Amino acid sequence: MLQKIIILASFMIIAMLAAHSQVPIQVMESGHITVKAKVDGVEGNFILDTGAGLTVFTKSFFEKIPHKVAVDGGFTAFRATGERLDIDLYKVYNFQLDALHKSEDEVSFLDIDLGGLDGILSLKLFEQQPFTIDLVKKELVLETERSLSNARMAGERIPLQLAQSHGKALDIFAYFRVNDSLTLQLCLDSGAGKDVYRFNSKYLKRLGLKALDSTVRKSEINTAFASKTYRANVAKLAVANVPSVQITNFRAQFVDGLIYDGIMWINWLGSRITVDIPGKELVVVK
Repeated sequence: MLQKIIILASFMIIAMLAAHSQVPIQVMESGHITVKAKVDGVEGNFILDTGAGLTVFTKSFFEKIPHKVAVDGGFTAFRATGERLDIDLYKVYNFQLDALHKSEDEVSFLDIDLGGLDGILSLKLFEQQPFTIDLVKKELVLETERSLSNARMAGERIPLQLAQSHGKALDIFAYFRVNDSLTLQLCLDSGAGKDVYRFNSKYLKRLGLKALDSTVRKSEINTAFASKTYRANVAKLAVANVPSVQITNFRAQFVDGLIYDGIMWINWLGSRITVDIPGKELVVVK
């Protein structure tokens, strides 16, 4: 019986990886990438958020899902600013993004308004499925072994580090050189928004930068939580092992209490960005 289960599971993984398809995406003026998916037959429009860790729906969308089961245990997450979130988890079923299908997944929901969007999709959906964000053709490509091999030959390969929390949340990181001075591990966050580059404020002094101004911002979830941010000009940011992938002379934010070295949006990396979680690699084509 155990052998049959293993064989069946192997066939399911192979079937999922064999599904090469192109899914339309939208790139908002804010830089966010949206894609449509179905949960238990209910279609929604979601932000593809490589920095979300966990898939989270709006309350209004969550209430439309016909079958969901509360998980006995909860989950404590921290936003990049250090804000603590104690959330409930739920099992939902038949998660489908075109040819990619996941029979069940753990998600949460928040009573928030995302401007008509239904939530955020995390990388947990793509743990076994490499995919490419094509910002020119405006499509998300579910890669096969062959197409992934072609992508590797065509682009620059960037090693990824995975941050996995209790098997429930997943984020990706890579190493970057800042001003040819510091090598920092930055969270790659497609949900950060256009031209967002955030660093821990402790690096402001170490980089010898002068703050242009500062602001204090309250959280939209817990208004009792606030974080202070400084703005400064950064001369250069480059991938540590691929220095040709770089951006120069940009405005960055330096945040008190940031829980990472830094966090940034990913669209600047290339016109095609392939995320390969199983291979722990990012492949970019300029």
